Amino acid sequence: MIFASDLDRTLIYSRKSMGTVPENELVPVELYQGDYISYMTQTSIELLQKLAGHAMFIPVTTRTEEQYKRIFFIEEHLQPKYAVTSNGGKILIDGILDQAWSAHIQHSLKESAAPEEVSSAFAQISSPEWVRKIEFSDELFFSVMLYPERAPIPVIEEFRHRLAAMGWHVSFQGRKLYLVPAGINKGDAVLYIRDVVGARYIASAGDSLLDESLLNISDLALSPRHGELYARKPDKAGVRYTRLSGIKAAEELIAEITTYFLSIQQQVPTIS
Repeated sequence: MIFASDLDRTLIYSRKSMGTVPENELVPVELYQGDYISYMTQTSIELLQKLAGHAMFIPVTTRTEEQYKRIFFIEEHLQPKYAVTSNGGKILIDGILDQAWSAHIQHSLKESAAPEEVSSAFAQISSPEWVRKIEFSDELFFSVMLYPERAPIPVIEEFRHRLAAMGWHVSFQGRKLYLVPAGINKGDAVLYIRDVVGARYIASAGDSLLDESLLNISDLALSPRHGELYARKPDKAGVRYTRLSGIKAAEELIAEITTYFLSIQQQVPTIS
């Protein structure tokens, strides 16, 4: 059994995204330039550690490999054998890049427009008034830092349709806009791992449109109510949204997934 989960705004939260929660419930999980910048609740940590005893936990993130490794809690306390970074562009096995998957990704990129074409198209709509910085992350996809209050939503929505015709996806997540080739997605990466380990069941969690491919291939799919996915697709078939929002949503979804796996184990004790 596999529990594959997005990280930011699903399991871990910045102070801006967590909502109101007592300080004594928070545990820092990410260190960057000497400061703690992401947190989980103590309850979420305990629940996740319990869940990892019943299923293979796979972190699945749009973060680059370098950004993922800043989350010290995962490596020190959970030590997952597999991790998916760069929105599915990379798979790490015991912290080492899976070269076979990387070769597959390079082949799949040929099905989408070249990054230079996408960069040129975005340059036609971008402006310093709302774009702070643009990066080509891991030479796979674009991460655009925004001034979200100034972002021209209708222009971005029109660009979304334009990019879809070029074989790229757009995800708008507050201060960031992601432009990602269709061949790089979380769902395909987790299916690859599932086949390698021979698992039969997948439960997943994620909050954004970039998590949709992961949720679509899962037997149980949960999404925090505060996320981009809920905002755009509140009636999405096959996905259950949490009752809670903010950092407390993590407790709810981990608890429900644990109950799901325990029920499977009770039915067929030898299932994997």
